Amino acid sequence: MKVLVIGATGKIGKRVLKSLAKTHQVTALIRYPELQAEYEKMGAHVLTVDVEKELEKKVHEATSGQDAVIIAATAGADGSSTEIELLDRNVAMNAIDAAKKERVRHVVLLSAYGADQPNAAPKELFNFLSANNAADEYIEHSGLNYTIICPVTIVDEPSKGSIEASEDLNDADGATISETDVATVIAASLDNRGLYGRRIEIKSGSTPINEALDFEGRGEVANGGRTTLRRPQRS
Repeated sequence: MKVLVIGATGKIGKRVLKSLAKTHQVTALIRYPELQAEYEKMGAHVLTVDVEKELEKKVHEATSGQDAVIIAATAGADGSSTEIELLDRNVAMNAIDAAKKERVRHVVLLSAYGADQPNAAPKELFNFLSANNAADEYIEHSGLNYTIICPVTIVDEPSKGSIEASEDLNDADGATISETDVATVIAASLDNRGLYGRRIEIKSGSTPINEALDFEGRGEVANGGRTTLRRPQRS
């Protein structure tokens, strides 16, 4: 499968790329030309982009001919307002537009837990969650086969290899998940048709990742297409 990874220089995107490059034809769209050789050594075809000057053109160029697109570009919750707007909203929306134009088979979007209700979040998270909310809504109404991955607080800790996953995750207060496990979930979602049209919230747990992502096997019907801002408030 031909796969484009957008945000490949981020901690999660880099892990996703390393995993997929073993079995797929992977293209990395990166911001920093000085990293090109490093990513080529990982087995990726590399395209560089100046996200402030040529974003739309380069994203469409990179998406052409791809079977799947992974959008993992993010400034993170601690990013500046400018970076959040650029990466979490603008890059994601440009990638979604390009995927739709190129009729990409599947798009996996990295979002965030709480992005369905940014108004309910602490003030310092509002910009980050609002940008992710906008991207979530945009892909939900794009007509694409999509999967949205919404991790709780991401931490730099060893992988557990086990998670809890739900379209409406409970008991997430104070929950965390490792960067490696988020990357594994994204990679595992790529070929999983049972995740089409789903917005999946994930946290560290006790269920092996592939089992936790087997929504279809559990007979759970996808709730795709719901406008995120209209979802009911969590109790």
